[in-house]
Amino acid sequence: MRKAVLYARVSSKRQEEEGFSIPAQISFLHEYAQKNDIEIVKEFVEAKTAKKAGRDEFNKMVEYLKEQEGERIILVEKVDRLYRNLLDYGTVDSIERLEVHFVKDNEILSETSRSSIKFMIGIRVLMAKQYIENLAEESAKGLQERVEQGYALYPSMGYKYGDDGTNKHAIIKDPERANFAIRAFNLFVYDNLSASSINNILYEEGLRNPDGNKYAVSTIQRMFRNPMYVGDYIYQGKLYPNGKHEPLISRELFQLAQQKLNNANDTTRQHDIEFPYIGLFKCGVCGCSYTAERKVKPSGKEYIYYHCTGKGKIKTCKKASYISETKIDKFVMEILKQLEVIPQPIIDELKVHLKELHEQKHDYSSTSKDSIYKRIKEIDNMITNGYKRMLRIDSDIENELWNETYKELRAEKDELLNKLSLIDKADDEYYRQSDLILKFCKNASKIFSNSSASDKRTICEIIGSNFTANAQNIDISLYPLFYDVIQMNMLNRSENTRFELAETQAGIKKEPTKEALNLNGGNDEARTRDLMRDRHAL
Repeated sequence: MRKAVLYARVSSKRQEEEGFSIPAQISFLHEYAQKNDIEIVKEFVEAKTAKKAGRDEFNKMVEYLKEQEGERIILVEKVDRLYRNLLDYGTVDSIERLEVHFVKDNEILSETSRSSIKFMIGIRVLMAKQYIENLAEESAKGLQERVEQGYALYPSMGYKYGDDGTNKHAIIKDPERANFAIRAFNLFVYDNLSASSINNILYEEGLRNPDGNKYAVSTIQRMFRNPMYVGDYIYQGKLYPNGKHEPLISRELFQLAQQKLNNANDTTRQHDIEFPYIGLFKCGVCGCSYTAERKVKPSGKEYIYYHCTGKGKIKTCKKASYISETKIDKFVMEILKQLEVIPQPIIDELKVHLKELHEQKHDYSSTSKDSIYKRIKEIDNMITNGYKRMLRIDSDIENELWNETYKELRAEKDELLNKLSLIDKADDEYYRQSDLILKFCKNASKIFSNSSASDKRTICEIIGSNFTANAQNIDISLYPLFYDVIQMNMLNRSENTRFELAETQAGIKKEPTKEALNLNGGNDEARTRDLMRDRHAL
């Protein structure tokens, strides 16, 4: 019998406790194993969201599989039970000699699988990730509406969440810490003390954080820039004046604090320029981050150059690391252009799978909505029973208690109905945007060429990671999905014959494997020689 591990997952402890899916997943996978003469030697079960990488049981499973010398098989219900993020997708993809049986999807992924199957698995991972992000976007719209109504979202030191008479989750004055916040401003402005000294004084006078410990100095430093203390607040970089929370200090005192901070800052930037690749690229020699600077030639023409900060152990790399922004733009454009020619058979297959996705409700939404409907039904029953009880009891006290209970139940029901609305909106958006990956691949270079600095950075972060550079070369590790698109395009252009890319070449790599495609290194003769060598080796 072939041996395999079983992996089952739900998104939260609550779903696990309420019996969602885990027993059904395990039973389903054991039945599949029995029918296909497979022995399950180990089970990995967890209740944790796959939105981000780093799940405990998933990591244990990966380590276990890497230690096995023989065949490696994972049995899992379907794609989104195993991974919903690109990092986990890349981690599984890097395990050698691995077979993944997506039982409900009726698909097996292995090193010998057709490239279109691998590509579709990647598409599904991105679709699951996109769904979660759409749901987050809808939640963010609710937060934005709350902000527009005058409510700050996060309390600073001296404030806390509470009932302000109209909203039970408003930000109100914290009677335990408000006076300490006021004193901090006075010590900073009039006694000319540092944030560290102020923090020590307030701690000696009794200030404690919610955990009973001393506040971080950075918390005190941020206070002096925070307009919340004068009744304003900032959300997503925008200032909202005259919020509904109570000011703690006068605007005159806050302005004095700003003047003091500005006078102490002698490193103000002279040029308000946004550089797309700062913090994204690292030096290929010493590993330090790249920074950017603007240079003006005698002709008056401006250039933007990136270079290593030179703060690593190898100090000499800074002078040899200069590379122009134009060269980086060109390099990224070359990658994006290779994403644009997806073969028609792949497009046809994708459309079939996308149609299936449109016809199925996502597990997350269905299980969440079932739970919400169940709770709404419980609330309706409680309200009905409460009314019946009040009809039998003639008591002012009981009536007053019931009115309070009814308000709480009604508020909870309204919140649950709002969650249902958010899930439906996220579903609609998920279905509407299901072909965005195709559209992105087909128009990637055009989108990039017309993008702002921040959008260019976002596109780079979408397609890959581990960006390194020096004066001669740029290297990017592409996520498997986009790397496989480029591979498929190369196969299509070479009459569908298979060849291995030269491991010695550099340019783009598949994250996290070592396979690479040359885009900027080597001459035509070398590339032709490598290509012919690979063809003769078939």
